[in-house]
Amino acid sequence: MAAVAVLTVVCGTGEAVVRHSVADRVSTALDGRLGDRPDVSLGSRPALPALLDGTLPSVTIAGQADAAGFTGVPVTVRLSDVTVDRARHTTRVSGSQVTAEVSTDAVTRRITSGDGKGTGKGKGAGMVSAVTADPAAGTLDLAVQGGLATIQVRPTVTDGRMKLSVTDGQVFGSAAPPALLDRVQSAIDALPAPDRPRGQKGATDALGLRLTEVTVTDSGLRIDLTGGRAELTHTAD
Repeated sequence: MAAVAVLTVVCGTGEAVVRHSVADRVSTALDGRLGDRPDVSLGSRPALPALLDGTLPSVTIAGQADAAGFTGVPVTVRLSDVTVDRARHTTRVSGSQVTAEVSTDAVTRRITSGDGKGTGKGKGAGMVSAVTADPAAGTLDLAVQGGLATIQVRPTVTDGRMKLSVTDGQVFGSAAPPALLDRVQSAIDALPAPDRPRGQKGATDALGLRLTEVTVTDSGLRIDLTGGRAELTHTAD
């Protein structure tokens, strides 16, 4: 009985070590694309066979990435049919699904800074002071001109890109003038893409992700992206 217990502990310890090793390889393949050290979950398949044949039915990764113009937002990445090729130092996947959670604070920073990082000034700066979410209406409410006006914008997906469209607005409880609505829309449309260091690819580039859906939540936006087959290169073990 004691021998069985010892064997169980040894096998369990070995499994934990191997799972960490496989997870580390997948994490390395996405190094710099999902934060410094993303959390990797290998699913239910035992890791010892996975280490031998290098295949996993699924891998779930939690980290931070750029998505739909927002920089460094929390994301959950689900990879399907993962193959870790140690000889070629690559990780191949048959498909991927990514969910990004964008807070209203992140939306505010994106609109007011112009670069999604809270630095610099875009054309929307000075107009929008805060953003709140209205899931029931499917809109974001922008506090404009120090809260004197509230402008509603609806997020949609067009050709794989997110668009924020002004739908309505109020000034002191009355309908906002069309000129103000047009001005806010122009400021949103003029937002530049976030800067990225030259030569650096994000997770969306590496996995070939395409924006498929955006949903207004209590805390901001939930952004869904999907990708097909992809190959990630990582450093040698």
